[in-house]
Amino acid sequence: MSLFDTQAWRERMDERWFASGVELAEAGAVDLVAIEDDSVTAHVRGGELYVVSLRAPAGEGACTCPGFDKFGACKHQAAVVVAANLLDAVGLQQVRDRLARLRDGLALESREALIERLTDLAKRDPAVLASLES
Repeated sequence: MSLFDTQAWRERMDERWFASGVELAEAGAVDLVAIEDDSVTAHVRGGELYVVSLRAPAGEGACTCPGFDKFGACKHQAAVVVAANLLDAVGLQQVRDRLARLRDGLALESREALIERLTDLAKRDPAVLASLES
């Protein structure tokens, strides 16, 4: 069972972009963070680390890369389409359960431990720092 309509996503972008996305997916550059209902969130390493959000099967999507801002579609989106469609039933369930497991683990920590964890993340990642400061 495919989560995404590959042909519909191919039609959104230049075939070379889609081919580059296939290469990224096959190289293991896609980390599927969450699949909730028909929304997919992933991190894709394509030089930089980009955050991709898509709606299945052929819905809207976004990416934090400059190409998406310029063209409205990118190879990172294609990589997520391909990676998600390669999941078997067990893999799909593991991604669907991923954030629930994270939430359950965080719920067991004390308030002080969570504050310390967020502070450590903010020290290492400017985006986390900026997000927490806003």
